[in-house]
Amino acid sequence: MRIRRAGAASLLVALGLTACGDEVVGPGEGETFEIVFDGLARVPAAQGTFTVWVHDGVDTVAVGTLAPGTDAEDVGPFTFTLPLAGARGVFLSVEPAADPSPGPSASVVLKGAFDGRSATLVGEGALTDGRPLQTDPGAHSLFTTSNNSQGYPSAENAGLWLFTLTPSRNVHGTREVKVTPLEPGWTYEGWLVWQGTPKVWISYGKFRPDETSLLTSRDDTGTGPFAGPEDFRNAGVEDVPGEEWTTDVVARELGIELPGGFDLPLEVDAVDDAGDALWHHVISIEPAFDLVEGPVAGAPFVVRPYENAIGAGGPGVPRTILLARPLPNGIVRPVG
Repeated sequence: MRIRRAGAASLLVALGLTACGDEVVGPGEGETFEIVFDGLARVPAAQGTFTVWVHDGVDTVAVGTLAPGTDAEDVGPFTFTLPLAGARGVFLSVEPAADPSPGPSASVVLKGAFDGRSATLVGEGALTDGRPLQTDPGAHSLFTTSNNSQGYPSAENAGLWLFTLTPSRNVHGTREVKVTPLEPGWTYEGWLVWQGTPKVWISYGKFRPDETSLLTSRDDTGTGPFAGPEDFRNAGVEDVPGEEWTTDVVARELGIELPGGFDLPLEVDAVDDAGDALWHHVISIEPAFDLVEGPVAGAPFVVRPYENAIGAGGPGVPRTILLARPLPNGIVRPVG
């Protein structure tokens, strides 16, 4: 697939992969290359298709797709033959499952420029705005407000919100969580994850940081369909991402079921007989073309950098969000 048009050129400018001045020309047409990925899981077919693209600063050409699979499988080496002369760079995008466009989406996972006959593909500048992920984003709390009319405390362990009552605990010194801004093709999404077999993923919404990298606005599902208010997207006083799982009255009216069929209110701080957390908190990075989803998303995308066990300790105790996995990367190198 060869794309030669302004739209493709604009994307290359955004990727920082365009030709410039008297730079060394990349490898020649017809050469065979291998990409070795690190930390990249296979994407299920229902979530899209990984496509590899090369460009010379003018033309952008798809050189193949990566086989779909389960997110428990890592992507193996990928081999392709360079279809154009003077290649400048390589990038990997995820394309929507029903993709009407012949060109690459804005959801670029990895990118890199040729340096001689090899290239290093990275997520910084593809997923993020060029900066690495925050290593100390902050802490979250267990908290509920939607059922305070029933008296206080009111099942405080049935809600999870991205703030802490003790701002000094966060390295950046504010109550809110701090994350690296993403490129327009991406958004963050938060998850409550049951640690059984199989795991159960419950989304609490999608969100992006403000201009200072802080999460100072609610996510796209507000307090959530299991919080009680009929207008759950806008009700409540919360100004950070999070959700509450206290009642299914509104959810039943909307025909929404809680994944896993758990009893409400949830006990997010539950532990097993050995004291290990039964629930984990995960923040994933999701393609922006999936922004329009129902209030209970089915499964996360394969880029899931943040995870922490919730565990016992009481609702008022902040839980530190951990950078559990680096962004994926890859090496492009000649074969033979």
